Amino acid sequence: MKKVLTMIGNIALYIGVFYALLYLLRSTYNYEVTLSFAKFLDRNPAMFMAVLFTLITLVYMLIFRIKAWIWPNAERNLFRASGFRKLSTSRVLLMIGLGLAGSLFSIGLIVIDDIANQFPSIPFLVDDLIRGDSILYVILGAGLIAPAFEEILFRGLIFGELRRVMPVYVALVLQAAAYAYFQPSAVLSIISIGSGLIYGALYLRTGSLWAPILVQNTAMGTIFLFKYIGFYEWYDKLGDVALYILTALFLVALVGGSIYVWRTSGSGRDGLAGHTLTADSPRIRKGV
Repeated sequence: MKKVLTMIGNIALYIGVFYALLYLLRSTYNYEVTLSFAKFLDRNPAMFMAVLFTLITLVYMLIFRIKAWIWPNAERNLFRASGFRKLSTSRVLLMIGLGLAGSLFSIGLIVIDDIANQFPSIPFLVDDLIRGDSILYVILGAGLIAPAFEEILFRGLIFGELRRVMPVYVALVLQAAAYAYFQPSAVLSIISIGSGLIYGALYLRTGSLWAPILVQNTAMGTIFLFKYIGFYEWYDKLGDVALYILTALFLVALVGGSIYVWRTSGSGRDGLAGHTLTADSPRIRKGV
């Protein structure tokens, strides 16, 4: 019972910090001294994400330090607790490849007219985030910082908490559901259940949070970069039939590559691969 209450308390703390800093950052619109900064963030929504998620990460780091001061056996380093462990070069390249497959799958959903018309929230999200003063702001905020923060929160922290008190595969599903819940639309939530399962599985089998971060960074970064350079217009000229086929193939590549990682990891070549599969791992018990 104590473990369950600790898990609930820790997850509530992480989510509470998120909403508290979200409220604080939004409150900059209310004061004249911070109004110019607020207007900059309003023009550059990707930088709003960058500032928000950087602040939250800094607070998380402080929380870990405070916990270690109160409980000497607690993990004092956010990044070590989240699983930032080295990946082999071959795994890094594979994650980048999975990210490209995910990117082209997502772009297919955007440029195929029937899908875009049925689910306008997908292209709207890209259009909303890419607006701003510079594409560099977009890549930094929406392509790099935001995906990395999502992996720290949902895979590194929430998944880690869940694994301590329940079977690991139940925890895998629940972290994907939590990830989906925080998406801005219903259709994106449905897609995010699948991507959350993939990200969680990659993390689980490689033992490194760098795996899903590389996939997400590659996917999101190229989604915005390709939009900026006009790739979407060229891609759309292939026609809907070709786009349907290519989009399906890229989805198969993403899922198939993830299955390949699952089946070939666990031999110790990738950090702590194979040693994160149970809640009884010594590192898991030490935890947050």
